[in-house]
Amino acid sequence: MEPTHADDAALQEQANELYWGSDASVNQLAESLDLSKGALYNLVRPLPVGLPCPRCGTEMEYPNRTARHKGFITCPSCELEEEEEEVRLEWRAAAGGPDRDALVVDPGDHLEMTPDGGSAASRALIGTALLGAAAGVAVALWVRRRA
Repeated sequence: MEPTHADDAALQEQANELYWGSDASVNQLAESLDLSKGALYNLVRPLPVGLPCPRCGTEMEYPNRTARHKGFITCPSCELEEEEEEVRLEWRAAAGGPDRDALVVDPGDHLEMTPDGGSAASRALIGTALLGAAAGVAVALWVRRRA
């Protein structure tokens, strides 16, 4: 459901900022916005990752916070689901290693090399995602050892 007027667009923007930018539960977010959980989920859009799909080149995205926390990304075009780190490793290998220029997605859905590694915001988002993925791996290893 797309917003039909300015109030709906502002609510959608606010819902996405809160959903992706906070650790508040979905119940808390829905209550703070005076929405049902279902209405909140209808407003939330996937979060772009800044990585092209290795299969079709479309920018990959996190479909929800759980996927972001676990490091899983999807392609909205070909529906590829993959671990973010695997996609990053694949692109690093294709670019000649981790010290090569950074890969970014441009609006034309093709790869473009940028020597500065992208914008500061995209680097911060990538860093946060990698830290989240590392935390997820650490927790998984801890749980596995306890089991």
